[in-house]
Amino acid sequence: MNLRNFLGFSGPSIASMILLMAAPLVMTLYLSLNRFNFKGELRYVGFENYFDILQDDAFWSAFEFTLIYTVCVVLSVLVLGFIVALALNKLSQKIRGFFMAATLLPFVVTPVVGTLIFSWLFQDFGYITYLLNLVGIQVYWFSDVFESRSLIILYGIWQVTPFAAIVFFAGLQAIPQDTLESSVLDGAHQWDQIKHVVIPALQPLILFISMICIMDAYRLFDSVAVMTGGLNATETLMYYNYRVGIVQDAVAKGSAVSVLTMLGIFVLLIPFLYLTYKEQKGIRT
Repeated sequence: MNLRNFLGFSGPSIASMILLMAAPLVMTLYLSLNRFNFKGELRYVGFENYFDILQDDAFWSAFEFTLIYTVCVVLSVLVLGFIVALALNKLSQKIRGFFMAATLLPFVVTPVVGTLIFSWLFQDFGYITYLLNLVGIQVYWFSDVFESRSLIILYGIWQVTPFAAIVFFAGLQAIPQDTLESSVLDGAHQWDQIKHVVIPALQPLILFISMICIMDAYRLFDSVAVMTGGLNATETLMYYNYRVGIVQDAVAKGSAVSVLTMLGIFVLLIPFLYLTYKEQKGIRT
């Protein structure tokens, strides 16, 4: 393909990306290096906004919970999604459709609606709390740091697991039956099949799901806003950014938080991007 055809096909997409991504990014970088004075005029302050943020304990608390949430949700979603996919793969086609639809329900529900339902279930007089009280377990989900963080993590797992399950299920369906039957003839048990045949075959999907879940977890905002409002050390980087940039009307500091958040997610994704690159390079060679 020559340059003219390439620009003809990809030109509109490149122009859209520059307009919708590059321009806001440049503006965010510019704002993060300035500060509004009392007249509403911009004043260049260099990296002063970044230093102020890095010295803020609330920022590090939000960063800590964001990392905890990301690790817990991604690992749990990978394991539970894989287990659900294996279960769906064992079902007959007559009933599989119903269970797939039921599995997808948490994922297709609007996040704010799902968060409201989840929070109602775990209120002091909610159904889940009532059942726990019946067996002598008293949990104050919205009063303590650990319980509040655990509830938000639990909701994230509940919401995203269906996505991983469906992707894994599609991968299981793509594994040739001849390969599985050959492993059975070689004396492999079910766990041996999963360990030596299924998981290696699903490795590209594991990387894909991990990257998607990391990006989704890193931008967590809605469930924090609805459930706790950032109380009990449940602020994430996105909610901290909202509080600083919107609630406190510190647009320049909010822009600096956005830049730091973007750098953080790039650092988290580098290992997965490297593994994906190595895998694609191995396929081509």
